[in-house]
Amino acid sequence: MLGILRKKFPGLEIEALSIGKRKNDPSLNEDGYVVTNNTFAVIDGSAPRVDLKFDGKSTARFATDVVRNVFLTTSPSVNGRELVSSITKELNREINKIGIRNIIKKTKEACPAALFTSARIVGDKMIITALGDVSCRLNGKVIHVYNFETEKLMTIKRIHTMRNAKKKNPSISDEELQGIGRLAMQEDLKKQVGNYFNNPNSELGLGIINGDPVPDKFIKTYTFDLKDIKTLELFSDGYFILPDNAEIKSWEKAFFAGEKEDPLRWSKYPAVKSSSKNMFSDDRTIVVVNLTRK
Repeated sequence: MLGILRKKFPGLEIEALSIGKRKNDPSLNEDGYVVTNNTFAVIDGSAPRVDLKFDGKSTARFATDVVRNVFLTTSPSVNGRELVSSITKELNREINKIGIRNIIKKTKEACPAALFTSARIVGDKMIITALGDVSCRLNGKVIHVYNFETEKLMTIKRIHTMRNAKKKNPSISDEELQGIGRLAMQEDLKKQVGNYFNNPNSELGLGIINGDPVPDKFIKTYTFDLKDIKTLELFSDGYFILPDNAEIKSWEKAFFAGEKEDPLRWSKYPAVKSSSKNMFSDDRTIVVVNLTRK
């Protein structure tokens, strides 16, 4: 399969794939990943709320690249709260470096933001840090999954609006329905940034890398004995169906099955995004690690 990165390190065999949702321009992918001999991560840039470019990149891509760089320049022993704080510090440094602080102060939705889940090998342990809805499986068992309450509410609103439009006009095109669904969530997406990002006092609050301090309640850390791990899978929310096998070809097969079964993402696989002729339903990224240590 084209686009799969394959790497081998002592005791490790790794596959990774990241594909942007825009079929005609893969360069607009706002996801990212990291693969080294001791660090594995999937990064999901938060969808831009405003059409601004920072350093020639979308706000999501800008944040993804900052997060990725921290993983590549820090010790694998940096995890949990320390890791999140290091990433936040670096994002603020980059924001100041390119001179966009005033833009962000005036327009909160312009702030670059990203989510991630990482796994780092430290001695005989694997330490997983998760911030947001990038999921993780170990030995085929999901050990981290998170669904944002704000996203659940937006999905309900989107689908309700689309179904009403379909009821009023049964011949309405899928493209028109998608546009109506996006418009229904437009203000909610902006409200999410201002009211709920890193807000520990709201039941709708969520943790995210955006330059603000991330409350401890949103940072999830898991520690496992390395000897007990056979497979590790990190995957972004672009994947709706979890396959039985820990291999990318199985993940991709499941992804396309979902795209075919429910392209509008309003029945079997409800979501805030949908697919069309020119777009997949979302950017998608997966890292699969097979541990072959004796």
